Amino acid sequence: MNNYREAKRFELCGLYNLLRMSIGNLKLEKIGLFIVVIIIDIMRGRWASAAIGAGIARNRAAGQAQAQDQAHQAEMAQLNAQHEKEMAQMQQQNAQQSQKPSGQEDVTQKLQKLADLKKQGILSEEEFQKLKMELLAKL
Repeated sequence: MNNYREAKRFELCGLYNLLRMSIGNLKLEKIGLFIVVIIIDIMRGRWASAAIGAGIARNRAAGQAQAQDQAHQAEMAQLNAQHEKEMAQMQQQNAQQSQKPSGQEDVTQKLQKLADLKKQGILSEEEFQKLKMELLAKL
């Protein structure tokens, strides 16, 4: 931007000198001042336009950054949800695996109860053997 300003300034000085040589000394000061004022007004408009354009560019860049941030947050939320789902599945698998040994404990407890019932005389030897075989078949 500074190079552009310097080039325009150099160009304007050249125009001023050209006008100065062509008009001569008659009312040179008034004409030169008038031209400088016109040029300043033109340049002020260009500078204002450049400033407005820069502001628009900044706003667009901020909007794009915000959109990217929102997309990133959505992706992170999706990944977190997927992670939680996988963790829940792993916990279910662990719970199922931990239930299997408790099933074996249930069988041993049932066998002990059957043995107690046999000792008390509630079950006969044949009934005890039959129920024992059924429990062992479940394993």
